[in-house]
Amino acid sequence: MYEAVLKNKEYIELTEKIGRMKFITDNKWDWEHGLGHYKRVAMYTKKILEQLNAEERIIDLGMTAALLHDIGLSESGPNKIDHALKSSMMFQKFLIQTDITISEKQMLEQAIKDHSNGNDIRSNIGLALVLADKLDVTYHRTINSSIQDNINKEYQKIQKVDIEINDKDLIVKYVVEGILNFDIIKEWPKCITIPKKIAHYLKKNCIFIVNDEIVNL
Repeated sequence: MYEAVLKNKEYIELTEKIGRMKFITDNKWDWEHGLGHYKRVAMYTKKILEQLNAEERIIDLGMTAALLHDIGLSESGPNKIDHALKSSMMFQKFLIQTDITISEKQMLEQAIKDHSNGNDIRSNIGLALVLADKLDVTYHRTINSSIQDNINKEYQKIQKVDIEINDKDLIVKYVVEGILNFDIIKEWPKCITIPKKIAHYLKKNCIFIVNDEIVNL
């Protein structure tokens, strides 16, 4: 299903349109929201679901949801209807030629609609998607932003993010160039609050590691 969406010409054209858009509103910077972001979120989703012992079908559905989670930006923009809600209303047209079932569509609809904040997690796909979206905070997202403020420059220090989920802990690992100023990073707190929320949901400890050292957040 994931590969079928990536071969869909209308989908590719839509992601290119979103990639050209700038989302500057309420003093928020214009992070990348195009196909690169969707693919990275898909890879994080895959890794999370694998560590939750999900079946191949669930992993494929989760990666597919990742490709489709922000497509509502093409119509909603930042100032109109909530983009997550709009995405949950649009995604099905890209799955017409697949074997997705009604119950699976409902699962993806819920996961996409809830991906911004994770306030109504109903499946492992929903859990993985909201967490994966907040793990994509490397330099890829901000390096081409038209606004190069302090927070964009700080996030550009993050070269890689990894996720490990074991019996006791949910561990987010950052590989960083230089020293990361978390006072600046916390100006966009979801990269910290969402992993903590998911860890609490899974009844695990949440641990952040920067360049192999545990940091207290």
